[in-house]
Amino acid sequence: MSASGDRDLVLLGIRYEAARVGGMDGAALAKIAAGIAEEAGEGWEEHPLVLRGRNAVRAEHGLSRLGESPAPVQSRERRPWYRRLF
Repeated sequence: MSASGDRDLVLLGIRYEAARVGGMDGAALAKIAAGIAEEAGEGWEEHPLVLRGRNAVRAEHGLSRLGESPAPVQSRERRPWYRRLF
């Protein structure tokens, strides 16, 4: 698969998980899932690139990563990465 195809799968994972976290209804979510299945094939739920995109959205919302045990809750007072470097 090309780099563009890899990026597309990550973006599809982001789209799917953002819809789930945002509370999108079942029919719209099923349509997104069908598009991912068409692009990535059956078993897309375990595809590493789709999971990368889904986990990125989950991390943004403070949710545990898929396939891992729940992470401890982090403080919202965390400094930006550039402030931690300097």
